[in-house]
Amino acid sequence: MTKPSIYQRLFSDIPDLLAVVDRQHRLIMCNWRGGYDYVAEENRKGHPLCYDVFYPGQGKPCEPCHVMEVFRSGKPLVTEKHNARVGHLEVRCFPIHDEHGELTLVAEQLCDINQRKTAVENLRARETQYRTLVESQVDLICRWQPDATVTFVNAAYCRFFGKTREELLGTKFTDLVSGDFRRQLVEHVASQAKNPRLGSLEIAVSNADGETRWQSWCDCPIFDEQGKLLEFQSVARDITEEKQAIERLRESQTRYRLFFENDLTGDFVVSVKGQLIDCNQAFLRIFGFASKEQAMAQDFFALFFQGNDPAFFMQTLQEQQKMEYCEIEGCKSDGTPIQLIANLIGEFDDDGQLASIQGFLFDNTDLKNLQKQFLHAQKMEAMGRLAGGVAHDFNNLLTVISGYSQYLLQKYPEEPMRGCLEQIVKAGDQAASLTSQLLTFSRRQVMQTKEMDLNAVTADMEKMLLRILGADVELVVLRDPRLGLINADRGQIEQVIVNLAINARDAMPGGGKLTIETINIELDEIYSTWHTGLAPGYYVMMSVTDTGSGMDAETMSKIFEPFYTTKETGKGTGLGLSTVYGIVQQSGGHIYVYSEPGMGTTFKIYLPRIDSPMISGTIKEGPCLPVRGSETILLVEDNESVRDLAHMVLHGNGYKVLEADNPQEALRVFESYGDVIHLLLTDVVMPGGSGPTLAKELRSRLDDLKVLYVSGYPQDTHAIDNLDAHKDAFLAKPFTPVSLGLKVREILG
Repeated sequence: MTKPSIYQRLFSDIPDLLAVVDRQHRLIMCNWRGGYDYVAEENRKGHPLCYDVFYPGQGKPCEPCHVMEVFRSGKPLVTEKHNARVGHLEVRCFPIHDEHGELTLVAEQLCDINQRKTAVENLRARETQYRTLVESQVDLICRWQPDATVTFVNAAYCRFFGKTREELLGTKFTDLVSGDFRRQLVEHVASQAKNPRLGSLEIAVSNADGETRWQSWCDCPIFDEQGKLLEFQSVARDITEEKQAIERLRESQTRYRLFFENDLTGDFVVSVKGQLIDCNQAFLRIFGFASKEQAMAQDFFALFFQGNDPAFFMQTLQEQQKMEYCEIEGCKSDGTPIQLIANLIGEFDDDGQLASIQGFLFDNTDLKNLQKQFLHAQKMEAMGRLAGGVAHDFNNLLTVISGYSQYLLQKYPEEPMRGCLEQIVKAGDQAASLTSQLLTFSRRQVMQTKEMDLNAVTADMEKMLLRILGADVELVVLRDPRLGLINADRGQIEQVIVNLAINARDAMPGGGKLTIETINIELDEIYSTWHTGLAPGYYVMMSVTDTGSGMDAETMSKIFEPFYTTKETGKGTGLGLSTVYGIVQQSGGHIYVYSEPGMGTTFKIYLPRIDSPMISGTIKEGPCLPVRGSETILLVEDNESVRDLAHMVLHGNGYKVLEADNPQEALRVFESYGDVIHLLLTDVVMPGGSGPTLAKELRSRLDDLKVLYVSGYPQDTHAIDNLDAHKDAFLAKPFTPVSLGLKVREILG
């Protein structure tokens, strides 16, 4: 095929419209393609004008005319135009010169660009959409080159830094960050440039107002078609509120963790299977665990529910969600029983089933023990009151029984029934001894107190104690060489030591060791808090320890009760330890016992310490006084039998006796008697008044009146104010005719 035929074929087959136009707008050649095949054949013939063919009815050249523009400029032209029928066209005009180089014709190519135009418009619309999306974001968006040079920023980026887009483009964004965060950002950029990847970074940046805001940056590398890194696109989200919330949460967690760990109650979380999940230090202390790991390895329910059914607690928590102030019997890790108070809160899964338990424990063991001590002290006090009341009434009876018996023995020394009378006197003495023990227990025994050294007392008693204990019991006495003094009745303290030694001997039938120790001790408030009635201060402590059979808790709770004994019938009165208890209490001290079965027993006695020089409290014995006299005595006693006995004894000794059974009658007798009354002999406590009040009233009328107080309650001496040793005296019931006569003669002089 020749070249002309090839060009002709190319001209006719090309899909675009090809036309050649001269200076007069005539179509010299046209292939009528590119959508212009609609032009009728008759309009194609000859050399029609181009604007008549393509724009029928227009009647004149187009404005502007692209062909004429090429004729004028002599240069090719590419532009676009729109044809109402064909649509969007791309116009390409080329000059054609003749053999003389003169521009004679222009070739025009019209390309259908409707599809491209639509694609461009769609692309532009999408670009507008995406640009609007980017520009409307509150997050900061930018693009930057590996050297941190910014190539694009959105409006949020500009607003944050308070700069225009022109001011930001071309700058390095690392310059916008200062301090440690700038170093961190530079290192991040260098790392990304070396190893491009999806990455993130949290930094603090100052905004246009100087406010520091936390931002989370996410980087995405952009590569060309050959995989070469072009730049990065980054998005920054403001996470200041999140950071602050996380910090508040962290502080809250730290605060509550510290609260959890430092709480004095035992806090814990445990699964429904008994697996400990978490606990605090107080919990470890309560249960005696050395570490949290040790506690978590233990079956918690085995310790917690010693005396309770776990199923009951699980069911209650399932139904009520929580349990408050539950008293639970548990045990420590070593098996030691403990009393707990617990608040329990259930935690539930999505199905509403109990999944775990939160608990708050308080070790109530010491408080329970204190309650037991307090109840025991109340019981002992009540029993003491009962014993004292019985002893008081019994003393009145013994006064009559022993008094009359001894009076008869003195009055009729040759009486054939003397043996019977002596047995009555002996039984009365034994009953008086029993009453004395009851009064000692009830802290109502008469005490002749003086300052003394316990070391001297124990030293003086060693030989006697060895005889009491026997050869098979070893006696060890440990004395503090700087032991302080105590104020007590020596005879009663000796009785305490003897009673405890006898009790220890009986607890060691096969022999053993008895250790008596004295020591100075100072008790603080913490120690006294856990020992009912024991005040803080300085004490002399005497401990008596044996290696005998020991006692269980139940026995220890009763040993100080009167008439309680563990010995066989007929081998003990049950008053030995109750007497010890009463003497110690009356001496202002306290006694505690520590014992376990098979481990022996220790009694610890605390007596108030006085660090003053020794002052002898013994009474000088004078010559035997006569018992007879002729003075007038006003006898005031509400018990008729005692009053009759006293009247008989005093009258028999030569005294003139005036009687009254209550203070009011005594006042009447005193006022009606016309002579001097030398002595008032009165009971301390009586119906309708008291002896001290009566004595005060009578002394207001007779200043030299002497008074002898009589009572079966030795603590009644506390009701007597300012007892004058020259004018006043006290006589305890039961008294004998001899003791009464001597006491009366002693005070009268």
